Amino acid sequence: MTLNTFLIGYEKFLKTQNKMDNTISLYLRDITIYLYDFKRVHNSIPHSTLSTLLEKKELLTYFEKLKGPYKEKNDPISINKFYRTLSRKISGFSKFLDFLVREQLIEINFLRGFDRTNLIKKNREVISRNYTKWIPQEELVLFVKALTACAQSSNSLNVHRDSILVLLLIFTGLRATEVTRIKIEDVDLGNCCIKNVLRKRRNYAEIPIERKHLGPLLENYIKLKKIDSDNRLGYLFTKKEGVQIDRYLVYRVVLKYSKKLLGREIHPHILRHTFATIMCMNGANISDVRDMLDHKSISSTEIYEHVNKIKNKYDVINNFDLG
Repeated sequence: MTLNTFLIGYEKFLKTQNKMDNTISLYLRDITIYLYDFKRVHNSIPHSTLSTLLEKKELLTYFEKLKGPYKEKNDPISINKFYRTLSRKISGFSKFLDFLVREQLIEINFLRGFDRTNLIKKNREVISRNYTKWIPQEELVLFVKALTACAQSSNSLNVHRDSILVLLLIFTGLRATEVTRIKIEDVDLGNCCIKNVLRKRRNYAEIPIERKHLGPLLENYIKLKKIDSDNRLGYLFTKKEGVQIDRYLVYRVVLKYSKKLLGREIHPHILRHTFATIMCMNGANISDVRDMLDHKSISSTEIYEHVNKIKNKYDVINNFDLG
């Protein structure tokens, strides 16, 4: 059987798992790189060879080798980015093993339930002390005010779009790709929500709109779009001629405005981390945060649990009664 046959089958399998197109593309690329480049496998591959290449020892050795170039680096941003990539690779390989189990080509998927602590968590805990994963609340307030001023003072529709795009990420915790698919007709300003937001796991959700800052700006922006824009497809955020924006534009916009207004470059996921952290600091429980972030497992959300623990400690001290 050819390797392409396996990959085509894997792609169809991922689609049945309701994976987004971007995720499917990345998972396929990761497997292809491993089988073609790393192992120098030819296009024709027997089942026995494929099974051998995907044994526990082989894959764990591969993951450890990927970590090699980053062990001596001091740049926390690139290191964190790498460990996010490594986590994604492990998830993709796990899905590939699920596919092979279904096809009865291997017996078990050892990555299902696999403890990633030694590969990822310990490393990220070490570097997180020197890496700001979220924007402190005092700094965030100034950032929001500056973005609001940009949207209110400019006559450029693109400046309105970019400012509101960043504010929407701040106040909703949405992923970059999720924001690109929002349509004007789904923005319900009367009920302060955005309906039919397609999340990463292919489920639709209703997302609240922050009333004080975001609501009025969105209302004015939509009025401007209806007057000045040829937007037949109806997307909230568009490029020229009503073309839907992509996640790469979202990244560029966040980098540009964070550098200009914060004094340093951040990426959209930092805004997502900030949203979750601020929610926890203001009393939201982990289940609420999980629902807002659209995490499949609560274990993905538990990285924010430390915020509540720290907050609780300060509350105990501040409420200590000496009288």
